[in-house]
Amino acid sequence: MNTSIIENNGVKTYQGDTFSITMTRYSDPQRLNLARNAARYLGKKDIENTRRPLGIVRQGHVPEIFRGEIVEFEFNDVSKEVYDHLVTYTTRNMRVAGGNRALTSDSYTLPSDKVKDPEMVKTWVENSMEGYRCLLDHAETPQVARAAMPIAAKLNTFVFQFNFLTLGQAVFKQRIWEKGAQGNTVKVVQGMWELVHSVDPDLWNTFYEWFGTPATEWTEVRRKLKKKEITVKEMFEKLQHEYFLNEEDTLNMTFEDYMKFQFGQVKSMW
Repeated sequence: MNTSIIENNGVKTYQGDTFSITMTRYSDPQRLNLARNAARYLGKKDIENTRRPLGIVRQGHVPEIFRGEIVEFEFNDVSKEVYDHLVTYTTRNMRVAGGNRALTSDSYTLPSDKVKDPEMVKTWVENSMEGYRCLLDHAETPQVARAAMPIAAKLNTFVFQFNFLTLGQAVFKQRIWEKGAQGNTVKVVQGMWELVHSVDPDLWNTFYEWFGTPATEWTEVRRKLKKKEITVKEMFEKLQHEYFLNEEDTLNMTFEDYMKFQFGQVKSMW
């Protein structure tokens, strides 16, 4: 188990550097409900075959059965920036947030992305927080004061509930398995991944294999092969050249890994 995960009375909490996430519900930890629904979907009688849901992901069947299972997360000390990124997933099941209508933010999180001048960034974020607090101190309502609140401000505890399919196909894919997500969001979503992976590593490793970085790299391989219009003859000559040079690092790769090494490097769109 990841050392950042603390378990208390069966409830798991991921402790990040400036935040924490508690997994308050995980609907199918033994994968039994998924197994039953997978059997019904494929017309099978062995409804307790917990490997079948993994096969549905691997074989590219319609993964609708995963939409019926949910994970509920409680987020603590997470910034408005990250909240905004999570709330974009419209197929999430539930959102519970006190927000800044009646509650106020008392602290902030600095960006985790590449920063040229950390001290200047910190100064201006603190100035923004000071303006926000000034409005509160002068008897403005939280609704009014939040207009001056920086996006780096930490929100009060909020809860999101996501179904398995949204997590595997969208949240994890876009925020940690593909390049380009903002740093604080990556850290928080990585915590979500660690929590679900600690319950059912086989399931979430399968989602990673078929929706994550390996799948993204293979899509990039196809894109580059189509763009460059590489022929079989050209590929054969390239392999012959590496064979005669005795390039052991590449010759001992699986062909899938070799193709991803040659053509699968993915860059951030940002």
